[in-house]
Amino acid sequence: MRIVFDKEYDIPNGLYQVKVRELEFDEELQNVLNGIDPAVKIEENDVPLSELKERVFELQSRDEAEKLMGEIRGALVEALSGIIARFKEAQSFNGSVSYEIDFNEL
Repeated sequence: MRIVFDKEYDIPNGLYQVKVRELEFDEELQNVLNGIDPAVKIEENDVPLSELKERVFELQSRDEAEKLMGEIRGALVEALSGIIARFKEAQSFNGSVSYEIDFNEL
């Protein structure tokens, strides 16, 4: 997985802006996420993964902006780790089970 941020200081407004420009998943993770749009918790808000690249976060200080980028990264890891764990559990559980009952057991 790769995440690329654009960050900019808005001189007229005195705000630090952070935006996720690129969110790239390897093929295996992309297959796991196919049809799933997990929510990522950022600044106490649940943001759907599909909307993450559309958001521009405006912050008051450089430290807040740097902290937010770390928070987004951590939130992605947390959200995707949970999905991957459930996917692996499904892979290990899914399938068919066949039981044969002997006539003598009846």
